Amino acid sequence: MEKCLGILERKEIKMITFKGSYFEIGKQQGQIYRENGLNIDWVKINKKLLDGQLKAYQEHYPQLLEEIKGIAQGGGYDEEKMLQVYLANEILYYTNRFNIPVNCTIFGVKNKNGVFVGRNLDWTPIAEKIMQVYKREGSECLNFLAVTDMHIGSPDDVKNKFMFYNTIDVINENGLFIGITFAYGDSWQFGLSWRDMSKLISEACTTVNDAIKLFEKIPLAVPKNFFIADRKGNMAVVEHAVKRFKILPPIDNVLIQTNHYVDPELAKIDKVFKEIPHHNTFIRYYEALQKINWIKDKFKHSDVIKVLGNPQSYLLQNHESRTIWTLALDMQRSKYWLYTDVIGQKNKKTLEI
Repeated sequence: MEKCLGILERKEIKMITFKGSYFEIGKQQGQIYRENGLNIDWVKINKKLLDGQLKAYQEHYPQLLEEIKGIAQGGGYDEEKMLQVYLANEILYYTNRFNIPVNCTIFGVKNKNGVFVGRNLDWTPIAEKIMQVYKREGSECLNFLAVTDMHIGSPDDVKNKFMFYNTIDVINENGLFIGITFAYGDSWQFGLSWRDMSKLISEACTTVNDAIKLFEKIPLAVPKNFFIADRKGNMAVVEHAVKRFKILPPIDNVLIQTNHYVDPELAKIDKVFKEIPHHNTFIRYYEALQKINWIKDKFKHSDVIKVLGNPQSYLLQNHESRTIWTLALDMQRSKYWLYTDVIGQKNKKTLEI
């Protein structure tokens, strides 16, 4: 098993594979965390949050608890502190988050050429140095491939080596894709974190409808938008505000999600401009819509990077947040391309995944 690539020294993207049961995969990850120098001795237990989250996971995703046991054992970590990190810290982050704009864009187009999904992951620039691509070959669930920013919430997380394999963008062996964009809500409840919801859907679902059924049964801890597409050509966005969520279907075979709630009911509780007054979520949404509408009937796989990779566009970020990677997915043909160094253009790296 390959060790996680060195921080700030990335020359190329390499694939890492985890294999086995939840516990075994957790143990493999824990070993990497220890090798990378992760220390969680400073983590404080919030008993109220952790107890509530434990109850939610025991009911809805007990497999993840087995994985955390493996992480703790593999890396020699205190299990309760690792549970706090995985289950409860996401809620703490949402109640104390800092105002870095999160500017991700995802879209889908369906026409006679197929079904195509494009995504720009925009985050703190340091993420470009530590992003990873990995596979999970689980003995108890569907296999999947994921792209991760290593769960960093700020540059200090990289400095302190506080990094974990998460599921920003995921494609499973049945051709189901799920990716996330940030949602500016202020509610929370006991439930799965967004990364574990994405992970569970990837492990259990084949179609968009399968995924929606899980959202109907399982509570989510914090707000998030989920873009889902499958090999059969189905697409949907789940705009999740914790206490309620809305399903957005494509309109005229086009579906776009940025960082505001599109559903009229959820738009009334959207906090995006309260938190980030200069946010460009609406500009990106309508820029993507206009560009796609010009070519949607002839849209093909290579058009994804043409829409998302223009350095003169609002869709490509290079300011407080930076476009870390771009995905171009041909869902029906199972052809998936990852673009990195997108800002550099001349030095752009691609990986067929």
